[in-house]
Amino acid sequence: MRRLAVVLLLATGCMVSRSHDTPLVDAVRSGDAPQIRALCARGADPNEPSGGNGWTPLLHAIHKNQIESVKALLDAGANIDRTSPSQTSPLMMAAGYGSEEMVALLLQRGANPRLSDDEGASALDYALSGVPDLDAFTLFRCQNSTVKLLKRVSPPAQANSERWARIKGCE
Repeated sequence: MRRLAVVLLLATGCMVSRSHDTPLVDAVRSGDAPQIRALCARGADPNEPSGGNGWTPLLHAIHKNQIESVKALLDAGANIDRTSPSQTSPLMMAAGYGSEEMVALLLQRGANPRLSDDEGASALDYALSGVPDLDAFTLFRCQNSTVKLLKRVSPPAQANSERWARIKGCE
């Protein structure tokens, strides 16, 4: 029966995907900081991209809002500014999700708030506009505390998304 289902899915053009995550990413996404430390101590690379999106373990941790995973990865030598294939930095992702605690941690640990993605958007732009992520859809949410934190640390000349924030009725 299972084989028939796979054949039918493939015949109709549906893709069957399997996770290509490493044991480190599995531990990161579940928030298992002791396991992250153990894996990195045994040689797991805290900067190795994995999964269908090519994210680093740090991006996976931020996506799942696993702050203890983020701390463990940074302690193990994860590059705090290593970006995704679309040049999204960990700080941009955290800002887009409106995670003030995550943004504060990343800034405290040295994340660069002036980086921009392949469309020229900064972490501040991500915080102002929000993101259309199914796990954390923040497009219509004002993320004022995250925006204020980013502006305090690195005042912008002009953010690309200020107009969008005004349309949403944010401060």
